[in-house]
Amino acid sequence: MRHESTTLVMAGAREAHAVVNGLLARGRRVVASLPEEERIFDALRVPTRLGRFQSADALWGWMQDQRVGTVIDASHAFDDDISSMASEVCVTEGVRYLRLLRPPWQATLRDRWISFPSVEAAAPSVPPTARVFSNTGWLSLPAYETFSGHRLYMRQTHSVSAPPPFAFVTFVPGTPPFSQFQEENQFAELRITHLICRNVGGAASMSKLLAARARSLPVLMIERPACPAHVAQVETVVEALAWEADQG
Repeated sequence: MRHESTTLVMAGAREAHAVVNGLLARGRRVVASLPEEERIFDALRVPTRLGRFQSADALWGWMQDQRVGTVIDASHAFDDDISSMASEVCVTEGVRYLRLLRPPWQATLRDRWISFPSVEAAAPSVPPTARVFSNTGWLSLPAYETFSGHRLYMRQTHSVSAPPPFAFVTFVPGTPPFSQFQEENQFAELRITHLICRNVGGAASMSKLLAARARSLPVLMIERPACPAHVAQVETVVEALAWEADQG
């Protein structure tokens, strides 16, 4: 019976909170999985497992313990390892699976974007005198080993005690959300000449792109990994909730 199974929400993107709330409003039994603690959102209103799964077997074992019959994957757009593992487990074990992924940003005529498939591909293309601002995160730092610019300013939204691994890196602490005004001031203060940005899409994180546009800064845009063609995918919370209702 439907009411005996659980819907798992793979969280990480802000849409996960709206999906959880929508499912609870329907009286669904819901659990969530979150790879790391969030700082800018209230806690999810359901039992939540914190931390990454070390293997597909570990994920499937936990899903069985929770009696998961449906998975809505609202992971961060660049947590493709999590999404790949979840979709593969669901295909193998016959569990319903949906990927919720907001539309990517699109450049306008006023933007100066250059697309790259990864940070590793973008890092060596930076001009030698460039002062680059990046918000690709602590875990992306090893990918900057071949960075060819003068200085890399890396935004940190979590407290980090370890020093940066490269001499050219300077951490810039901050707590989101950031307005366009704040971003423009930050770029001016640091004398930023380039922005490295991951294409996560959505309005909430676009302020840095608006600031780069206003200051005519080149943007090295890291494009998101492609979602496999066989995976069911939607772009909005409304579509995700409609899909979940149709599974009954």
